[in-house]
Amino acid sequence: MTDTTPASHVRAVTLCLPDEVFRDGRVDVAGISEYGGKALEIGEEITRAGFDVQTVRLSGPALDGPVNRDQLRTRAADLVEGCRRAGVGSASLSALRPAALVELQPFEIAEVLTEHPSLFMSVVVADGGDVHDAAVGFSAAVIRELASRDGDSNFRFAAVANLGANAPLFPGSFSDGGPAGVSVGLQSAGTLLAHARANRPRDLAETTRLTRSCLQDQLDVFADLLRPSYERRDLLFHGFDPSPACAPDASIGEFLEQAGQIRFGAPGTLATCAAVTAGIRSVSHPTVGYAGLMLPVLEDRVLALAWQEGRINADSVLAYSSVCGAGLDTIPLPGSTPEHEVVAVIRDMAALSARWVKPLSARLMLAPVGSDPQRTEFRAEQIVNIDYPTV
Repeated sequence: MTDTTPASHVRAVTLCLPDEVFRDGRVDVAGISEYGGKALEIGEEITRAGFDVQTVRLSGPALDGPVNRDQLRTRAADLVEGCRRAGVGSASLSALRPAALVELQPFEIAEVLTEHPSLFMSVVVADGGDVHDAAVGFSAAVIRELASRDGDSNFRFAAVANLGANAPLFPGSFSDGGPAGVSVGLQSAGTLLAHARANRPRDLAETTRLTRSCLQDQLDVFADLLRPSYERRDLLFHGFDPSPACAPDASIGEFLEQAGQIRFGAPGTLATCAAVTAGIRSVSHPTVGYAGLMLPVLEDRVLALAWQEGRINADSVLAYSSVCGAGLDTIPLPGSTPEHEVVAVIRDMAALSARWVKPLSARLMLAPVGSDPQRTEFRAEQIVNIDYPTV
């Protein structure tokens, strides 16, 4: 990396918790706090080395068997308490597989998420080539329930499909339940954008090479930095999610426009997404999570503008996801959207994931019923509010 390269950033240092702290219906709060302390120490070491760390997080194991409301509430409260003792700001409570839903109601998931603003959660709607229709409908009902209570809570919930364990990025993250380990997600859109501005790729092959080179340089640095840190604490290293997360001052949409010489949403967008994804997936370090191009519509000013101007919609973003990354992320839906349409959007994502057996998710920002029909009004600082496109 050259002296002119912008400083690298880490979106998330995530410690994936073992089953042993959640055994026999009890939660080892002291154990969670201890693991939280280890995660924070790793984050502090990265910071002392000169890199910005946005979040340090904990991630709990997926739930594969029936769980009831009281068990879920207790698990949530104890996880929050363990995080509080350690000073960790957020945690993924779990990914709920279809068998875990049989004794739960959607409003009970909404209760937990609105009661604990530091928690994230997901529901698994597809595994391998199979779509779980009941889980699709359950997820849509959770989204509707969250919108009726606190629309911003949908930022912390997702329907996930074919996402592997130990991913660092929320809300889909869950641990495999084995020995504790660390995974890391990058926030590299700014670095990529700076390289694209400086080098102006002449074609998509150059775009792929630029993407790979930039990410590889960053991962080389972090891999050398992290190894003694996690080994010293007797933790596994699960891998990096090299998906280049955006930031308020660093748009992945602008990078795509620069690298592909397009306006986002115009012809050529899908090919540019594919070229960038090829670069992301060619890095030589262990990867986890989505490991692809992420297009979070309401977290990125260029993508948000493209949505507002009607250049993209849920169908086109899902089409781009066939060659790139995370699926339908922070998609704005008016409060008047009927539940069957929410179900259909999630089912489309799940079907695409099942067809190609690739990790995708749906994080749908459904506005409360009766909210402004012309504009989004979310309060989360990461969100770029927009006017809904006219139809």
